[in-house]
Amino acid sequence: MFKKYQLKNGLKVLLIESHKSPVLSIQMWVKTGSADEKKGEEGISHFIEHLVFKGSRKFDVGEIASTVEGAGGELNAYTSFDQTVFYVTISKEFQNVGLEVISEMMGFPRFDQAEIDNEREVVIEEIKRSNDSPHRQASRLLFSSIYKKHPYGIPVIGYAENINTVSRKVLLDYFHSRYNPDNMTLVVVGAFESAKMRKQVDAFFGKFSKSKLRVVKRPPVARRKRPQVIVEKAPFNETIVHVAFPVPKASHKDIAALEIFALIFGQGESSRLNRRLRMNEHLVNYAGSSVFVARDPGFLALSLSLNEKDLSRSLICLREELCDALKEPPTDSEFRKALTNLASEQFYSLETVDGLARSYGHYQDLFGDPNYFKKFIKQVQSLTPLEIIKTAKKYLDPNKITVVAMSPSERSRVEPTIKSWLKEVRRDFRQVLASRPAHKSTKLSRIKFALNNRAQIRGEIEKWLLPNGITIITRPSMDTPVLSVRCASLGGSRLEGPTSQGATELLSRVWTAGAGSLSEVDLNHKIDEMAASISGFGGRNSQGLSMSCLRSFSTEMMDLFCEVWKNPLFEQVAVNREIKSMIEHIKLRADNPAQVCVLAFLKGLFGDHPYGRDPYGSAESIQNLTRETVQEIYSRRSGLTIVGSGALNPIEFRRHIEDALGDQKIDNANFEPRAIIYPQSDIRVFEQSNKQQSHIVYGFPGLNMTSPDRYALQVLQAVLAGQGGRLFVELRDKASLAYSVSPMRMEGVEGGYFGAYIGCSPEKSDTALRMMRDEFTKLAENKISNDELSRAQRYLIGKHDIDLQKNSNISSAILFDHIYGIDFMETYRFAENIRSVKSEDIMSLAQYLFSKPSVISLVGPSAPW
Repeated sequence: MFKKYQLKNGLKVLLIESHKSPVLSIQMWVKTGSADEKKGEEGISHFIEHLVFKGSRKFDVGEIASTVEGAGGELNAYTSFDQTVFYVTISKEFQNVGLEVISEMMGFPRFDQAEIDNEREVVIEEIKRSNDSPHRQASRLLFSSIYKKHPYGIPVIGYAENINTVSRKVLLDYFHSRYNPDNMTLVVVGAFESAKMRKQVDAFFGKFSKSKLRVVKRPPVARRKRPQVIVEKAPFNETIVHVAFPVPKASHKDIAALEIFALIFGQGESSRLNRRLRMNEHLVNYAGSSVFVARDPGFLALSLSLNEKDLSRSLICLREELCDALKEPPTDSEFRKALTNLASEQFYSLETVDGLARSYGHYQDLFGDPNYFKKFIKQVQSLTPLEIIKTAKKYLDPNKITVVAMSPSERSRVEPTIKSWLKEVRRDFRQVLASRPAHKSTKLSRIKFALNNRAQIRGEIEKWLLPNGITIITRPSMDTPVLSVRCASLGGSRLEGPTSQGATELLSRVWTAGAGSLSEVDLNHKIDEMAASISGFGGRNSQGLSMSCLRSFSTEMMDLFCEVWKNPLFEQVAVNREIKSMIEHIKLRADNPAQVCVLAFLKGLFGDHPYGRDPYGSAESIQNLTRETVQEIYSRRSGLTIVGSGALNPIEFRRHIEDALGDQKIDNANFEPRAIIYPQSDIRVFEQSNKQQSHIVYGFPGLNMTSPDRYALQVLQAVLAGQGGRLFVELRDKASLAYSVSPMRMEGVEGGYFGAYIGCSPEKSDTALRMMRDEFTKLAENKISNDELSRAQRYLIGKHDIDLQKNSNISSAILFDHIYGIDFMETYRFAENIRSVKSEDIMSLAQYLFSKPSVISLVGPSAPW
């Protein structure tokens, strides 16, 4: 239940108490975004989002982030077309820190000229990074094509030339004209008492001064009267196609029916589009449908990612599926599945204070009603399948269609294919739109979920060893109606041979391709209709299954989970499909130079050890994979641990597993050690990539996962990490080298790595490498201060507590500790272990790590060596 009120200065406040974890989310929603900018101001909202972090009347540069992270919190922000949102997630012990930081950023930012100039470079690096992303570029092409004279057609991030030249006065004028209390909503969710919080809110935000609010009148979205096709040749390997139809703004009564149509047509493994194009015909890397809803009119989009050679056939399938979808209403089963998935969103959002705050803030900002979701669900549940199809026909008008495509092929090759397809769509749609579907006005009963009223009841964590060798660990909690189950065995890519590399990745993809008497299609449909998920995973050391569901469906989902583990079918059609998809992934890797950089680093550091391999294998090894290869990797797993966290009864959970899996013979969990031969001298790896940014990993041999120094290593990483960490402050805040820079580490069974990553303009590579090396050297030569140690420790402990709001994170932490021989209660002693680390431990570990030969991997236009 929320409490909504307004301060005297006009600031709206939403308070939502949630005592399931000792954490708060404090969010400020500012009703201004890139669509509120004037000509010449493009990108200014996003630029201001960056600048308010750069100091205020009480905080100097870097102190805002270090203060929050030093109190164990996290902070960030984002800008969209319609709003800018700033948020802090923090322990209830430090709620005043979060409130003060948000109030200082929103009410009293400094806008120092030197910092404005520094941050220009950072934003321009962010723009370059987005220019290197095929999906961002395809999305921009779609929006610019639909919104030719409307600000939604302009990138939120803006243009480099504007960022380079915008003055401090323009920034201040925009800030004071739009960051007005009348235009802002503070949302606080978490463990607090409302009466006390009201006093604190008034103390921190009540003194915000009001200024004249600049009223923005956006131009209307032009109504399309003719279809349009826009094709661009791009320097990427992937072909991306968006087919879009205009729809009304978010508050329109038809949006509910359109959301349901999009959900049925192209969302989820069992959706019509995904089933036809990806699963049955193996044509696409991705297929989906979505509705862009915003303050102004939006669109319904059908999106495909594929190899250009499959474009023609993919479009034919899309046309046929669209025609079929518009001829007859969805089945009762499809309709119920869509209703269940929409309604379940609110229950999954209960897991974190951030999720709750985003939900309430979104509906307040867009509709002026934080409770709008309940109204929306009532509207959805009042619909009939016939109304869904009538509404879809109303808006899927081929005369108003926009088709955009971005492809590595020449426009002259792609455009005729799309235009020919569009003619066929217009021809077929004339018949479909004129037809009358069979009368079907059934109204399904409302979807109800059984919620446990015993809120905030938690049981003890228990562990059992079944007679057949299965270990079961339960962590019951009725704080939310969500259950997370994880199981794993030792194995993973270390079981692969020279000709079977990629088999673990293939196993993770096809593990849910049917089980027992259920085909892959049947299994996917059952999972989707319960708004749940089951998926396989495979890593370098293990393989297993993950499941999430609502308590209402836990019995049925546990049946499916056990059946998938026990009797997977590994359908041949799925194996063939995923082999093709993996080969396509390898081909598209050049579009992701950061990933190429990391893989080259791992190869340079670990050599032929499984940790140095590409998890996907190579195009050659993937082609050698078969259904039998998958079955062999699956059968060679060692041991089995199953962990359940959330809305469960421990005795029932154990009994369920015993009944389903008690007849399985489980071998003892053990590893076959693989020695790592680290480099004996420095290694430099360079791969050519003509992108706008270079990507660099600079690293060293690290520790294994049971090393007594592993907690010191995490503190060392935290000294460098976060917006208040050394790498961010020195390389981004002060030197403006990059938008993205961070430390990176991995601990495996035999060993690991520690280092740092940065993405920057090629001409900055040499400076970036030198400055990373300097930061490593400082840690080895000088003890960190007690203040910096305390900040790093609180940062880690706070992040750990925030992560453990989600049952999936809890079950994963318990599971992997146990299978790797660490006490499964270790995650609950995390704070104690982190606090035991001393400054001298950090210095000693840094001397040990950074004295070893290094590996530098660089992907970009050129290397500085």
